[in-house]
Amino acid sequence: MTVMFLAEADAPSIVPEELENRPPRELGTLYAAGRVVPRDLVAAHMWFNIAAMRGDREAAVQRQEVAAEMSRDEIAQALGWARAWLDAKGPVTA
Repeated sequence: MTVMFLAEADAPSIVPEELENRPPRELGTLYAAGRVVPRDLVAAHMWFNIAAMRGDREAAVQRQEVAAEMSRDEIAQALGWARAWLDAKGPVTA
């Protein structure tokens, strides 16, 4: 199996303007449920992962729940997106 990590440009950068300042876990919840934004489990996993890396334990639980519905390739894609986002935004702070 070949795993490709996508560039930051491939990550979900289209977040409605009114959501730009929302915390990562909230963005994950919106993507997981398809509220305000189209349902996208890869994007949801990405945002939950970012929140979990910042110390949000509930986000880590939600990331696991979303991952249970995803393929290995989708999880790899989400991890790549999170990595690209974090590289672009700087270090993780709690």
